[in-house]
Amino acid sequence: MADRGHSNRLNCSETGQEICRRTGIGLGISDSVYFYAPNNGAPIFFAAAFAATGLFHLWQCFHYKYFQVMAALSFFCCVLTAAFGARAYGARHADDAQVYTASTMLLYIAPPLLELTNYLILRRIFHFVPYFAPMHPVRMLVTFATLTVVIELLSIAGIAYLANQDLPDKSIQMGDTLTKASLVLQLLIIALFFPLAGTLHRCCRAAKINSPRVTRPLLLLYTSMLLALARTVYRTVQHFAVPASTKGLDPLTLDPIVRFEWFFYVFDAAPMLVGAVLWNLGHPRRWLPENPQMYLAQDGVTVLRGPGWKDSRSLGETFFNPFAMLTTRGGHQKQFWEQNGYVLGTRRARPTRGV
Repeated sequence: MADRGHSNRLNCSETGQEICRRTGIGLGISDSVYFYAPNNGAPIFFAAAFAATGLFHLWQCFHYKYFQVMAALSFFCCVLTAAFGARAYGARHADDAQVYTASTMLLYIAPPLLELTNYLILRRIFHFVPYFAPMHPVRMLVTFATLTVVIELLSIAGIAYLANQDLPDKSIQMGDTLTKASLVLQLLIIALFFPLAGTLHRCCRAAKINSPRVTRPLLLLYTSMLLALARTVYRTVQHFAVPASTKGLDPLTLDPIVRFEWFFYVFDAAPMLVGAVLWNLGHPRRWLPENPQMYLAQDGVTVLRGPGWKDSRSLGETFFNPFAMLTTRGGHQKQFWEQNGYVLGTRRARPTRGV
């Protein structure tokens, strides 16, 4: 975490303080919950920027009728608007631990919402190109939505413990472990995204399906997830650079990634803002159909209406065995696209039945 509770209320070494006074860099303020003197203008800018992009996303949800896919991103912007609003207040009231805790908690629970949005968009691509989907779209949603909830709960509990350095060391250590677990789990979710999207992308290229309705949202997804990866790697490195308890710690001995605020704005705030604006400019509804039953035929051009994905498996079976192979036995998913009269690698259609 960037700042652990009452961290800067600790005494800095005289040598370290003298170096900071001479250079004007890295010197905190007395009775502050931050390791540094927080910038006053930056959080106001980011609060306004996230509010603007969030309102635009909300309008786009109405305009494109794409709430099921993009509503989480509007909420993501709303959470970060509140986070930076609280941080702007905290920059002027650096001794207020409650405001600090609230802003930090909001900063941690927002990014998984961007990652969930990316999976919702990938799910729609799986609906659109069903014959190359490496995973059932419904199973993917259940699996990664559940993991997102777990991450959020771990983050909330972990930061609640860490932010209060007056708690016993055992409780602080528990908070440290929970927060680390949430970050590692986020890295896992991001890492799983690339083989899932890459498998479909590679199959499309091999079959010479180069429709921009598939490739463009995929490229935007790669970019968005790389931004999320950069932010999560930064947060993970930063978190492991600080001991769980900062009691008696000289903040001037800490790693620069913790002591200087600009790391936070460059590697956390900015990537998240770019990730939000990215989907304003390249809204997935520009390429993907509103109705998930619409899919791209194997010729890579024709769009057909099918019965859609169905799965008779129980919720427990879906979660614990999400990568089960498609099968027609036992009422599981039937490969409806095989009956549409189109063949991969050709633009000529045979007579169709039942679609």
